[in-house]
Amino acid sequence: MISRRALLASGAALAAAPALARESIQFARHANITAPGLMPRHVDVWVPPDAPAGQTLPLLLMHDGQNLFEPASAYGGVTWSVAETIMAGMAAGTLPPMIVAGVWNTGAQRWGDYVPADLMARLPGPLAARFNQAGGGPSRSAAYLGLLADQVLPMLRQTYPVAPGKAVIAGSSMGGLASLNALMERPDLFRAAGCLSTHWPVLAPQPEPQAGEVPAIQAAIAGWIRDRLGQPAGRRLWLDHGDQGLDQHYAPFQAVADKALLAAGWTFNGSGGQDAVSRAFPGTGHNEASWAARLALTFTFLFKGQA
Repeated sequence: MISRRALLASGAALAAAPALARESIQFARHANITAPGLMPRHVDVWVPPDAPAGQTLPLLLMHDGQNLFEPASAYGGVTWSVAETIMAGMAAGTLPPMIVAGVWNTGAQRWGDYVPADLMARLPGPLAARFNQAGGGPSRSAAYLGLLADQVLPMLRQTYPVAPGKAVIAGSSMGGLASLNALMERPDLFRAAGCLSTHWPVLAPQPEPQAGEVPAIQAAIAGWIRDRLGQPAGRRLWLDHGDQGLDQHYAPFQAVADKALLAAGWTFNGSGGQDAVSRAFPGTGHNEASWAARLALTFTFLFKGQA
């Protein structure tokens, strides 16, 4: 195992941490966790090496767990470099040691598990029906959130040294929508959400929104945030997007979401006291490498004050 002390040895060691640490990453796999109405899925759990003995650690829960740690299971063989990012942040003093749980998706049922039911209910009926048919819906977001709340979180707290208090949740694309939904629906469990390349158009690549449907989707987003998110109340929210691939479509939707956040009393992109970040990353796309490249910024904001 590569120790934290070794990473601290020099700036060169810190710069090389992601490449070096990959060989030493070890995680536990809890196989075939299930809940009513859902397919079973794995949960991979990583605890940083050299975590202080007897100390409880904050919890980060992430979607699409097969893409986080292990190239063999990751989409396209590229991971999010989650463990490497945290180890480097620990060495630099910008991130605390934390436990990461990656909940796998279920392939063809991913869209239905992640898409928020309340957001879908705000779409015009024909559009919702078309998306449901193409995505394998209707939404199972309540069952998925129940899996996290009633199966995954209790298992983690019983098995690992999880600190008391609320967890952080994060994901990309449809996982961004699922993370925001969790922050809305279960503020008793989640104190912060990281939503990378949030897939505001609801479904892609087909069927893409047709003429006149984009305003309807934007109105649904605005109403969903206005009615369900509420004031910050100590919570934190990270939102971002690139401008390549699928991400090239997100900026107008993100502008609608930002306006709704402001109306709900959230402050962002300022100095000090900000509740949320909304950022664009030009030149980046809709892929694991792009998300991994900005993950340190995301985690630093979500865990601000805990390092």
